[in-house]
Amino acid sequence: MSNPRDRLLSALLRGDGLQNDFIYYLGWEDYTTFPDPLPRTRFEVKEVQESIRRYSNPEKPDELFRWDIHGKLLMPEKEAMPGVAVVMVHGGAANEYEFLFTPDGPEEYLDLTQISPATARVGVAQHVAALGFPVLAISLPGHYSPKPWPPIPERQPEFVIGEVPTPKEIANRLAVYTFRMCLEAVKILIERSLPSYGIYLWGHSTGGEYVYLMEQYNLRNKLLGALGFGTGMPANMHKEWNLLYQKHSPEERAQKYAPVAGLMRRSPRVYEEMRYTGPNQPWGGAEKWFELENHRRPQFKPFLQDIEHLAHDVLSDSVKEASGLTDEELFITYRADLGRLRGKKLLFFVGERDRGHWIDGGEHGVESRVEVFALRKLAEYADEVRLVVIPRLTHYGHIESYNERLACLMVTGIKDYFPMPLG
Repeated sequence: MSNPRDRLLSALLRGDGLQNDFIYYLGWEDYTTFPDPLPRTRFEVKEVQESIRRYSNPEKPDELFRWDIHGKLLMPEKEAMPGVAVVMVHGGAANEYEFLFTPDGPEEYLDLTQISPATARVGVAQHVAALGFPVLAISLPGHYSPKPWPPIPERQPEFVIGEVPTPKEIANRLAVYTFRMCLEAVKILIERSLPSYGIYLWGHSTGGEYVYLMEQYNLRNKLLGALGFGTGMPANMHKEWNLLYQKHSPEERAQKYAPVAGLMRRSPRVYEEMRYTGPNQPWGGAEKWFELENHRRPQFKPFLQDIEHLAHDVLSDSVKEASGLTDEELFITYRADLGRLRGKKLLFFVGERDRGHWIDGGEHGVESRVEVFALRKLAEYADEVRLVVIPRLTHYGHIESYNERLACLMVTGIKDYFPMPLG
């Protein structure tokens, strides 16, 4: 086969060339030359925002906290598969802009029918929309601001957009910054922004938890399948992997999150330590990355989000004490009903330089790599799983060079790999 698309689909659909049952190693040349699966179309951009109220405000006991969730909805002029949309949920310390723009690209929405997608350097959401699929790019509560963020040490989450809370309110809110709250906010934004659409959900990194929970908590939209790059996995699986392969004890790994009601602030040094930088990033090193992104990227992550996602249940007593919440509100990432994956396919992509999702565990063999470990477990529930490994990409391959090809891979999956949605 001379066409990279044909080679990919032969692997996805017929298993040709798969290793370890479900892994396809995509060649670098195949990645950089992967063709557009559909004609490009123009799209319009709409700002969307919703609010929920959840958890009592200790300073005003008769009042529930308000949480704002924000996003951009990209609607193509011509839909490739009417009634089918893609939802993107960011990981830690990020927001919707990570899907809309790249660090070195223009901070604008381009007509990709009039400019070469390869040179445009826009975000992956723009490329998916230009290939005919509505895209909802979401900022979790507190992670979006309509203004440029102040310096990192001074910036604070805007849980109500446009308002900076007092230090006391910040502490009270961070004590209850649960996945349960975020999930309810994501749910209402999807339902009101994309009524009647079936969706493919991509949660990057920590955002990967949502695909396993949305239906369980009564999302009205039909969840058609999971589509991801650098995705997470349910926390109970993460705990199992940690116990098998992590060098440090659960108590040691959880120690820095012990305050519970705090923020983890990112820095260039942290990015270097986590190996988020790589050779396919045209802007250069982490310092330049931060310089380019700091005005729009929050660069903080609530402790409680990491506690629930990274399986730090050794802190469960501290979390209950700090939050005052019931078990039904806490650690829902441990209780995903994976039986709901039956009838669905999962198509994940991972960069070979992604430390957290591909490198870690590799010293014990391929089955111990995080992404392989997770998909092996998920395959017990889903109809089928596939993992495509892409050379040179890091955890942030969706903003690196050739990110338009990653969009093409995802749209090819929607168009040709997943079952045709009914109705």
